Amino acid sequence: MDSKKILQSGILEQYVLGLVSEEESAKVEEYMIAYPEVHEKVQRLRSCMEHYTGLHDISSPKDPCKEFSLPNCEELSGKARERCLSVETKFGKPQQKRQLAEMHSHTRLLTALASISILFFAGLSIHFYQKQVDGACALAKIKEQLCELKDRHTVVVSQMQTTTTDNALLKDAVTQKMNMKGVGVMPEAEVIVYYNPIQKRTILDPVSLPKAPKDHYYQLWAEVDDRVVDMGTIDQRIKASGLISVDYVANANNFTITLKSNSDQPSEKGKTCLIVYR
Repeated sequence: MDSKKILQSGILEQYVLGLVSEEESAKVEEYMIAYPEVHEKVQRLRSCMEHYTGLHDISSPKDPCKEFSLPNCEELSGKARERCLSVETKFGKPQQKRQLAEMHSHTRLLTALASISILFFAGLSIHFYQKQVDGACALAKIKEQLCELKDRHTVVVSQMQTTTTDNALLKDAVTQKMNMKGVGVMPEAEVIVYYNPIQKRTILDPVSLPKAPKDHYYQLWAEVDDRVVDMGTIDQRIKASGLISVDYVANANNFTITLKSNSDQPSEKGKTCLIVYR
């Protein structure tokens, strides 16, 4: 029977008045567990009965001091207890079932929200971390490029200063210009010597000076009062605007460039390749 038929059958009124058999009483108690509305009607009927008996000084079938509560399966006996246990095992108590359902629903909702929050913040953290790494790499590249630009700027400024100084020396009226022509093993070689005794500087312009062979180098000599003075080696790697600065020797008359081997002794003059007369 469904709850509507039970409420309209009149068996609940008979149950409250104690006019039902033990089997019918067990069924009513089973209905009270299965249907909350049946339980509520039984409570209302009991309240009305207690109120009526109180007005007419009629003792209540049950102790009015005890508050009626939904019977437990352990309190029943016989077939009623077996049916009660069967209903609770299959469906659970109605109130407990609703509470458990609500708790499970809230737990699932909170778990879903927590998972979404964790994923969101994790993605956000990864995003900002990647941006920070990219920014750090870009900043490092910019710093590296800036250092390269500073180095280039320093070199350019140094070259400009050297070029300005060299140009001033070349335009100076005191500067002596000496053309050196190749003889010996390098007849095609040509070098110009700029000699300034006032500024005490000597500059070479390698117009056509071939690169020294492997294990060889160029040596510059000056003739001073019938003696030969070593003016140092010519480093072809150090050039500013095509000019090479060498050591200065006072009172130089003639200049000679020789090609020497790395195995030669320092005192040896080497094989003459270029010579110039003042």
